[in-house]
Amino acid sequence: MRTAIYYFTGGGNSLAAARDLAERLDGALIPIPSVAEQDRVTTDAEVIGMVFPVYFASLGGSGIPFIVDRFARKLEGIASKYVFAVCTHQGMAHATLENLDRILRSRGGALAAGFAVKLSNPYSTAEKLGNVLFGRELVADSQKEAEKLQIALELWELKKDEILRTVQARETGCLETPGAAAKTLLAPFMRFEKQLALSRYRQLAGQSGSSFEALVPLADRSFRVHERCTGCGICARVCPVGNIEMAGGKPVWQGHCEGCNACYYWCPENAIYGEIVKFNKRCHHPEVSLADMLRQAARETGMEG
Repeated sequence: MRTAIYYFTGGGNSLAAARDLAERLDGALIPIPSVAEQDRVTTDAEVIGMVFPVYFASLGGSGIPFIVDRFARKLEGIASKYVFAVCTHQGMAHATLENLDRILRSRGGALAAGFAVKLSNPYSTAEKLGNVLFGRELVADSQKEAEKLQIALELWELKKDEILRTVQARETGCLETPGAAAKTLLAPFMRFEKQLALSRYRQLAGQSGSSFEALVPLADRSFRVHERCTGCGICARVCPVGNIEMAGGKPVWQGHCEGCNACYYWCPENAIYGEIVKFNKRCHHPEVSLADMLRQAARETGMEG
């Protein structure tokens, strides 16, 4: 039996999870950016895993990164394959897995099992409001961050075993998604957050009247670069969709951003900033290296297996 684990990541959490699963399932580890722009995606694998972060699930988006959405819509010959997904998130996955299942069903397959895993800790709502309303600086406590990370990694070990048991037993029908009661309870809050997000992204993109999905790729207009930028070009090399070009020794974003913030997370000089990443902690998974990220971006040769 052959297994293929496809992944997409910005800060490394989804790659770390995908690599763990690939090693235990003796599967090939394949970066989604390396195949997402093909006209069609086929594989002889009997088991297909998809590991990716949740994006904008509570803000009016599907929760599925654009590049993962494009990849899923190009999958062919999956009717008889066992397809599972793991989405990593900061709080909740909302309907991400249901939305992925709908895409796969439109391709003749289905999502046999889907898991949501919290692997990072964002600033709290109170911290964000304190910044917006009172100008309080957003500062992460390094000791507390380390403790939270350790807890997340320990919980991942438990979750990983559950995922492996499910996949190895070919269990189906397990989608970790909010139930009807939770959806009803969350609906008013999500409508409010969607309106706030739409307003914010219109400002970030410098546009008015566009849909949320159209605004996200243009929000890179709010990235800025400190004087300490050395022009090393790592931001351009690590971008999974080639959205950054170097001009005059400085990065210039091209307006088709995925919102993964890999450029921000992996800049060796911490020189990238801007309103777009105002509420993002500058961190990445401790077990993922820059070389790993360059392989995802197809700027370096070689595939992990």
